[in-house]
Amino acid sequence: MKTNYSILLLCILLMYACSSGPTPSEKEIEKNISNIYLAKTTFEDIIGGTLGDFDNVDVKNVYVSQSAILDTMNINFSRNSIAAITYENLSSEERESYDYIGVDISQKNGEKNPFSFSTNTLEKMTATKKVAYQFAESIKNQSYQELEPIMKIGPDASQTAKAIEDHFSKNTTAAGTIINYYYHGAGEGEHQSKTYYSHLGTFVYANGMTQNFFVNIFEGASVIEGYNISAL
Repeated sequence: MKTNYSILLLCILLMYACSSGPTPSEKEIEKNISNIYLAKTTFEDIIGGTLGDFDNVDVKNVYVSQSAILDTMNINFSRNSIAAITYENLSSEERESYDYIGVDISQKNGEKNPFSFSTNTLEKMTATKKVAYQFAESIKNQSYQELEPIMKIGPDASQTAKAIEDHFSKNTTAAGTIINYYYHGAGEGEHQSKTYYSHLGTFVYANGMTQNFFVNIFEGASVIEGYNISAL
């Protein structure tokens, strides 16, 4: 029986094309990055590669480009945030399979500062981000009492929550209710030999106005020990 190698080659190519499409996690990561930064995202997996002095490491690289929003933002904060977005949208199996998440942002001015984050670091960062989500969600839903368990600022958490409520009561009178929020930046710092993460976000009001804010959360903690909300 004569083998038709052209058909065989075509079948192999089609199989490769089907298997090399974006994974469900990559689709979710791409959607999240597009929603926040209006950017194009591509991915690359390196298995058993070399990263600096480390050999035989598995890396997921994320390339982000064509974003006018990212062109105006601090590339380090954006890069940290994109790494966290990538990690939190991976399945538990994928998280265990990668050693590093690499992020490479291409800005219009030509600035590029790629960096690879260890998944151990990203696990700690995304754990604090869960508290940041609680903060923003409580404010969006006007459930200010839910802030009390996660606020560790001043001697009385209820007073802190009441001050935040008073602040946003004035804003909603002028701009309407908060209809959405999103986090677009992240930073890492150290205070008294303890690592903390800053999560930078934006509230969106019913009339289209926006308001920036950030929260500081120490590694391993489930409370906020610093925050700032900009003027509306």
